[in-house]
Amino acid sequence: MHRNYFTLYHAARELHEKLAGSRIDEVCTGKKEQVVLAFTLACGTCFQLFIFPGSRRLCMFAREGSRVKGKNSASILKECAGKSVSGVSISPFDREISINLEQSEHLILRFFGQESNILLVKENIVRDALHQKKNPEGTRYPETPAGEGIIRSLEKLALDRNLFIERFESKKKTDPAETVSAVLPGFDRSLARKLLESTGGGNCPETMYEMFRTVFYELLDPTASVKEMETGEPVFSILPGQPENTVTFPSVLEGLAFYSISTLKFIETRDELKIFRDRVIRQLGKKKKELAAYDPEMLEKLSRDYEACGHLLMASLGNEGKGRKSITVSNFFETDTADKTIELKEALTLRENAEAYFSKAAKTRARVAVMKERHALLEREKAVLEKTIGTLESIENPKNARRFLEEHEVKKPVAGNNKPASPFRSVQISPKATLFIGKNAENNDQLTFGHAKPDDIWLHARGSSGSHCVLKGSGMDHLDDIKKAASIAAWHSSAKHSELVPVIYTFRKYVRRMKKSAKGQVIVEREKVLFVRPSREVD
Repeated sequence: MHRNYFTLYHAARELHEKLAGSRIDEVCTGKKEQVVLAFTLACGTCFQLFIFPGSRRLCMFAREGSRVKGKNSASILKECAGKSVSGVSISPFDREISINLEQSEHLILRFFGQESNILLVKENIVRDALHQKKNPEGTRYPETPAGEGIIRSLEKLALDRNLFIERFESKKKTDPAETVSAVLPGFDRSLARKLLESTGGGNCPETMYEMFRTVFYELLDPTASVKEMETGEPVFSILPGQPENTVTFPSVLEGLAFYSISTLKFIETRDELKIFRDRVIRQLGKKKKELAAYDPEMLEKLSRDYEACGHLLMASLGNEGKGRKSITVSNFFETDTADKTIELKEALTLRENAEAYFSKAAKTRARVAVMKERHALLEREKAVLEKTIGTLESIENPKNARRFLEEHEVKKPVAGNNKPASPFRSVQISPKATLFIGKNAENNDQLTFGHAKPDDIWLHARGSSGSHCVLKGSGMDHLDDIKKAASIAAWHSSAKHSELVPVIYTFRKYVRRMKKSAKGQVIVEREKVLFVRPSREVD
């Protein structure tokens, strides 16, 4: 009932008491399908009227207080700004509220479903409109028709049983709800159904008349209430006798405010759930993609090959000599195959080349172990995501959705408090310490020489390419923080698959750029070294 004539009739009367003698400060767009009218009341208090011209679920609500404009808000109907309000009235014939301004101007609020609009009218000419296509500027605004309005027509029917029965019989239709709407102006289908429910669904004119009289006088003296359905969706009414889970209000405007805010939360919950579901599906897709690329057999084969090369070189030490790029030896591990050619580093002896191959084999085995741990973790994360999606699929209504979002602590950004995103990745190491991580060479340079302060701790994997890392909020005496930061710095390096990685750390003031070098290349002094296991996040 939030959009029917009787709700708007009482809302207009209450708005008249509030807005007579006020001033319009601004008309501007709000969120989606929302227009905000800002007023300064005669007493000096700020007052806002929120209009939802294109919404099926919402109509309007009012509240005191000034408004913080969103970044996408825009002023509209600018000619209204600064003009005084003499009063508020509603059309006797339809759902049109008129905010009457100085110089015979009117701000018309139309609540006609798809034809809803906000018009600035002077001398029956449209001067401006929210939706120009529906009511273009310069077109003639229809004059108020002659005759009785909705309230007066219903009052005559309520006072004259014979007139009611005569109208009822002359306009009788197959659908009882259509009959009620045809006989009783202002009774939309929802109100017509309410009236028919009161009669037990019967179509007897005498019974209908008695119930109509009761409902009509209740509509003239409304009881605003909001009921929450089992799904969590709020329903607004101005008829008494509402069941449990209903909140009543002393005024229609207060009831509309409660209903509108509850409905906005209801809609936002549905949208939040969709955003959360899409995010979970994307995360699951990434896990599946990473699992599909899992191939430890390739690395294990490579490790065995490196070790075989080391043994074959050790067996060929009698053929010693430097300066060779390769050596061909008999492959005694696979007697049925041809001799094996092994690549060599020219500056190393055969023994040193063999040791290098043994070292490669050990590192590759370590990578396999890390890969298997990562695979197990991915499988667990994948199972959790699949379970979450299964739970999402079983949610039947927004009330359950809100409970689900609260259980998963899904928080939406607070309007007006959106800080610009940091250009660096960051990890909270401890309540006071934060690690900032560069994303590429240029970002590394910006982090080290633009964002970091002289006494911040700077970290980098030793002997490997990777991210510059800066630890803020900690000191050299907080070794636990530094070890956690070093593990993450090792993860963000080319040595992330090694079992142990040396990580250097020092104050940022001991890091300087190399002359005539690419961004991200630095000279480090007074550094210390930690050997750590790479970790994506704080253990």
